[in-house]
Amino acid sequence: MGKTFDELEAELRGVARGERSPSPGPERRVPDPVDVLTPSNRELLRVIAEREPAGIGELADLLGKQRTNVSRSLRDLYRLGLVRLVREGSSIRPVLAAAEVRVDLRAGASTVVPLPAAE
Repeated sequence: MGKTFDELEAELRGVARGERSPSPGPERRVPDPVDVLTPSNRELLRVIAEREPAGIGELADLLGKQRTNVSRSLRDLYRLGLVRLVREGSSIRPVLAAAEVRVDLRAGASTVVPLPAAE
């Protein structure tokens, strides 16, 4: 169960006075590549690789999807290392960052294999 308002306030005051360390925040789980590589996201990666869109808006247009949905998918793909998000002026350009994803069914593990660094 969460903390009461009074407990949170006491904790914040203690942290501000240097009497204690802040409580750890919620743990952010990196999604598993197998869960994220849906047919829709594989299509998104293919379009990035083949069409090299100049920004998220252009990628959304190419896919016929809403920009917010494309942004959400890109966030998960970025967290896995499958794409890079390159800021160019006021826009963000998605770039393919991985060559493949390897899945070891026996170990129940997956590995993202990055593209070779550009020379």
